[in-house]
Amino acid sequence: MMYLGFDALVTTLCEVFFAMLKRRAILISVVLIVLILPFAYADGLFVQSSNPQTVDYSYSTQLGLFETSTVIPMDSVLRAIGDSEYPVTPGDTFSLTYSDGKNLVTLVLQADNDCRVAIPAIEVIDAYGMTFKEFKGKVEDTISKYYTYSSPQLTLTSCGVFSVRVTGEVIYSQNVTVWGLSRLSDLAPYASSYASTREVEVTFRDGSSKTYDLFDALRNGSEKDNPLLAPGCVVRFVKADSIVSLDGAVKRAGVYQTLKGETLYDLIQNYGGGLLNSADAQSIMVSNYVDGSYAARYMTLSEAKSYIPVNGDIVNAVYSAEKKAHVSITGAINAPENGNSLSMANSIDYIFTEGETAEHLLSSIAPMIRSTGDVASAYILRDGKRIALSNTLKAGDNIIIPFSRQTVTVTGYVNNPGTFAYVPDMTSDYYIALAGGFSATSSGRVKVTNASGSKVSADNVPSGATVYAKNNNLATGLALSATIVSLVSSVLLMITYGHTVLGYF
Repeated sequence: MMYLGFDALVTTLCEVFFAMLKRRAILISVVLIVLILPFAYADGLFVQSSNPQTVDYSYSTQLGLFETSTVIPMDSVLRAIGDSEYPVTPGDTFSLTYSDGKNLVTLVLQADNDCRVAIPAIEVIDAYGMTFKEFKGKVEDTISKYYTYSSPQLTLTSCGVFSVRVTGEVIYSQNVTVWGLSRLSDLAPYASSYASTREVEVTFRDGSSKTYDLFDALRNGSEKDNPLLAPGCVVRFVKADSIVSLDGAVKRAGVYQTLKGETLYDLIQNYGGGLLNSADAQSIMVSNYVDGSYAARYMTLSEAKSYIPVNGDIVNAVYSAEKKAHVSITGAINAPENGNSLSMANSIDYIFTEGETAEHLLSSIAPMIRSTGDVASAYILRDGKRIALSNTLKAGDNIIIPFSRQTVTVTGYVNNPGTFAYVPDMTSDYYIALAGGFSATSSGRVKVTNASGSKVSADNVPSGATVYAKNNNLATGLALSATIVSLVSSVLLMITYGHTVLGYF
């Protein structure tokens, strides 16, 4: 039997003890990382679209409006004079000239808040609801009655403004300043994506109300459903019943609000203008989220006559060319639209040529890959297995382009070391707080290194950085000394007991 000396025994036991401590610390760190990463993902660190495709549901887009404005244009007077519908508006200023016998009289008139215009010493005219053309004739006729052969002339010199109240399904209720030629559609930017384009309620100054179909007005040119705004009116956007997206091989893709009883066939034919010649009439894909899960189905154009779209449906008229061999690209990808613009998506289809590799595919679509994409980690998912990008493509392959992981790691003497979501322009104090603060043995000082290992400022921690909380050497030394003393005492007790009672030593 080999006997160890007392010093050697103590040294060996201390080495074993500290090795166990080191392994335990590593184990704790691994457990914390495993526990924290799923929550970081759930909090949106790796952002991906929750829909099969990203759809712009904004109110203006639904109406096909690209420019709307309630601001008074610089040439407002010229526009007002040139538009026979221009109404007398509160604040409008006019110049009236006529001859009073041998004298030429010039007056400046202005419409008050109720559109009433006073002609000094002659008459007060209620111009509410009158066009400028009608008002001009009224004033000139009135002057002619008082002064025969006076040749009165009324001209508009400046345009006024007024406020309308916008409420209902809007970003927030507010008063909006408009002018005489502002129409109901000019208020589209104030409506939320869930507002109805088919039912907009306007209450007028006299308490009467009327509902307008803005979509019908803008699609079919019916001005009666897109009236000029009037002083004192309140516009209420009603919540939409059904919003449906139509894309693919149709003449007019877009986001539409169907009326009660209208079918998918109506959506394609009446709203989308019908299928293109390149469409596959046997493959109309309808997708939606039902009870929190994504579901998709294909139907023929004939079957579409009996299907009533539901709120949130995404309808895609499939191109015949899509029957060719193609693969899916999922992850950090943008989908092409008209011109050079791109739309955010997380999946697109790619028709490939025989013998083409995934590496060549990624090179071809390089402008479409998001800046947050991690191309170096991309791979092919085939039959549930990952394979290298150097392999030739096969129909049904899914090319996965992961998102870059933007994180900051906190280690050292903190209460809960781990990896946390990166937030731009934050200091080390922010990440130390996420890690539960400094531990009792920390000195309160940190060392911050970037992803390359170089030391950087703690005032602006970059993505991929590591924040190391330094320890208090004095406190740590005292704690370690106490631990060693306790350990040595325990070992001596064991040795004494073994020697005296059991005779081991």
